[in-house]
Amino acid sequence: MYLKTLNQLQLKAATFGNGPLLILAGAGSGKTKVLTSRIAHLVLNKKVPAGSILAVTFTNKAAREIKERIEKLIGERTEDIWAGTFHTIGLRIIREEVKLLGLDANFTIYDEEEQTLLVNYVMSELSISNKDLPYKSVVWEINLAKNNCLTPDEYARRGESDLRDVVVPVYRAYEKKLKSMNAVDFGDLICKPIQLLQSDPEVLKKYQSKFAHILVDEYQDTNKSQYILTKLLASGQMNLCAVGDPDQSIYGWRGASIENILKFREDYPHSATIKLEQNYRSTGNILGAANSVITNNEDRIEKNLWTDNHDGEPVFFEECLNEYEEARFAVRQIAKAISADPKVKYKDFTVLYRTNTQSRTFEELFFEEGIPYTVVGGFRFFDRREIKDTLAYLKAIVNPDDSLNFLRIVNVPPRGIGKATIEKAHRLSAAQDLSLYEAFRKGRRDGIFSESVNDFIGTFEILRQEASEMPLYEFASRVLDLTGYTDFWASKKTEEADIRVKNLDSLIAAIKKYETGHPKAVLADYLNLVSLMSDADQFEDKHNRVTMMTIHCAKGLEFPVVFMAGMEEGLFPHKRSIDEETVEEERRLCYVGMTRARKRLFLLSAKNRSSGKETSLQLPSRFISEIDPLFIKKKEFAPAGTARDHIESIRRLLNPAEGS
Repeated sequence: MYLKTLNQLQLKAATFGNGPLLILAGAGSGKTKVLTSRIAHLVLNKKVPAGSILAVTFTNKAAREIKERIEKLIGERTEDIWAGTFHTIGLRIIREEVKLLGLDANFTIYDEEEQTLLVNYVMSELSISNKDLPYKSVVWEINLAKNNCLTPDEYARRGESDLRDVVVPVYRAYEKKLKSMNAVDFGDLICKPIQLLQSDPEVLKKYQSKFAHILVDEYQDTNKSQYILTKLLASGQMNLCAVGDPDQSIYGWRGASIENILKFREDYPHSATIKLEQNYRSTGNILGAANSVITNNEDRIEKNLWTDNHDGEPVFFEECLNEYEEARFAVRQIAKAISADPKVKYKDFTVLYRTNTQSRTFEELFFEEGIPYTVVGGFRFFDRREIKDTLAYLKAIVNPDDSLNFLRIVNVPPRGIGKATIEKAHRLSAAQDLSLYEAFRKGRRDGIFSESVNDFIGTFEILRQEASEMPLYEFASRVLDLTGYTDFWASKKTEEADIRVKNLDSLIAAIKKYETGHPKAVLADYLNLVSLMSDADQFEDKHNRVTMMTIHCAKGLEFPVVFMAGMEEGLFPHKRSIDEETVEEERRLCYVGMTRARKRLFLLSAKNRSSGKETSLQLPSRFISEIDPLFIKKKEFAPAGTARDHIESIRRLLNPAEGS
C-alpha cells in the first residue's frame, strides 16, 4: 500500500535492488518518504532483518521520525534498526567494543564547553598563554584534525594550519588528559571506531557482515571521518544508499566536503543514480526564485527541480530603512495574516537569518507587540548553570575518573572547600597519578583535609553506591537533595533563584519522561543523550509561537511562511565568504533558506544596519539580483509604517542601549 503513494522515480529508488545507489533528492522532493519506504521494502518484501539495516541521519530527531514512520508502515517495533547520526552510531560501536578501545564502560562524552575547559587547563599546564595562542583556535584545530581523522602524530606530519607547530603539543597533552579522565570528545565518537575498524580485521568483518544495507542521508554534508567510516562499513556488501543534494551542502566551514557526493560515482563505479526532481513543498514562484539563484553555482550536479503546485504569490523583497523596520515589517505581516484568517497560527511563521545576532531586534519588537516566539539555537536549557551543575554531579558519579566535572561540583554549592584545598588535591593527584576524586578520597583517609572535605566525600560515596539502586529520576532528585543544591537556590528567595529551582524540577521531569520511554536505560544512557543533543533535536513546533533560527538550524525543516532577514552584501553572503568557493556555499545556504517556505517567502534587507556603536550603509545581497524577475516583486527603500514608527526606529538606531 505504501509503495502506491510514491511517484515513478520515488518508487524506483525505494525498490532498487542490491548495489550502491545515489539518490539526488532536491529540496522538498520527499526524500524522507523514500528513505522510510525503502527500509520498509527491505524488511517486508526483501526479508532483510531489521537489525541488518543501518540508517544514518543528520539529526537524532530525524532518526526518531524515520523509525516512527517505519513502524507505521511495517506494523512492528523498530528497535533493531540502527538509526541515528554518525556520532550516535559511533557511540554505539564504542559501547559494544569498549574493552578493545581501552575505555571503561562508564566513560564521559565531553561537550564543547567541557572540551574548551580541558584545552584551557592543558595550556596552563604547558605554560602557554591564551594571549599567545587563543584556546578557541586550539579547540577549532583539534576538531578539524579529528574531522579528518588525524591523531596528534598524523596532525604533526600532515596538518596544514599555520598554527600546527604550536597546537601539536597541546593536542598531544589533551589526548593524554582525555584518556586519564576516561573521557571522549565528539570527534572521538567517529575517529575511535575508524581506528578500531582499520586496525582489527575481525572487528571490521563483524560490522561489514552485520550491515546488509546502509543508508546515509544528507551525504553532501559528510566530512572526511564520516566519509571514511561509511566506506569502511559499506565496503563489505556494497549496499550503500547515499541520499543528498549538492545544492544543499552548507557545512564546508566545519569540515564537510561537497566532494564526497560529487565523486560518489568515482568511489562506486557500478553505482546507479536516481534524481528526485519533483518538489512537493513550495509554490511555483518560490521554487522558481530558488532555482534561479542556485543555477549561478558552477560546482554542482545539474537538476531541474519542478512542481505541480500552483504558482502562489511572488516572492516579496523589501528593502527597509534599518533592522527595526525590517523586524516591524514581519510584525505587521504576521498580525495582518492572523487577523484576516482565524486558521492561521503563530507557528506558521519563521524568521531565518545568517547569524544569531540578528534575532535581537525581532525579539524586542515581537515582545513589545505580544507576539509569542521561540529562538532555536539561543541559550539552551541544558546550558543553564543549574542544569550544567546537576549534570556535572551525575557525570562525576557515573565516572569517578572525570576530574573535570568533579572539579566543577567539589565546592558547589559552597561548602568551604577553597582554592588552597583544591591545589593540595591537584598536587596529590599529579604526584600519585590519581584522579581528583581519588586524591580527595586518599587525603580524607590520610587525614590531611578539613571536615568539610570529609563530609563531601562521604556524601559523594553514598551517592555512588545508590546510583544503581533507584529509578533515574529519583536518583537525580536524591543528588539534588543530599548535596543541598536545590536548598541552596531555594534559600535565596529571589526571582532568579525561583526560576533556577523550577528549571531543576523541569530536569527531573525530563529524566522521568525519558525513563518512561526507555525503562532499561541506565544513568550513562541519559547523559549520552544530552551530550549528543543538537539545537535541531530540541526544535518542536507543538507550541503556537513564531520560530526564529539561523538558516543552518533550519536545514530539513519547512514552514508555511518564511521571512529571510539580512539579505545584504557583507551579511549574506557574509563578508568572510567572498572568494569564489565560499560564495558558492553561501549561495547554497540562501537556496536552503528559500526552499524552507511552502506558501509565502519574504526577503528583507536593511538600508542601514547598526553593529555596536557603528551604523553602516548596506547594499542588497547579490542573491536578490540573481532572482528571475518572473518570480519576485521588489519594493526598494521607502519609509515604512506610520511617521511615528519611522521616527521611533531612527531613535532606536541612534540609541541602541535604550532598546536593550
